[in-house]
Amino acid sequence: MIGNGFAWGRTGYTIMEEGELDPATWQLKISHYLVAEPSGHTVPGRFTLEQARAWIEERESEADSG
Repeated sequence: MIGNGFAWGRTGYTIMEEGELDPATWQLKISHYLVAEPSGHTVPGRFTLEQARAWIEERESEADSG
C-alpha cells in the first residue's frame, strides 16, 4: 500500500511511503520508500528514506554539472 508522498529536491521528484496497513491500529507500517520522477514514472528499486533522498540529490547534481 502506498502512503504519503512528498516532494524532494528542486526539480519535481517525489518520495512515497510503501508498506502494509496494521489492522489493529490502522497505521501504515512503512517497509521502504519509492521514488517518482518529475514525469510521474516510478524509478526501479526500493529505498530507505536516506537512500531515496541521496538518489534524488545525486541525479540533480549530475544534471547541474552536465
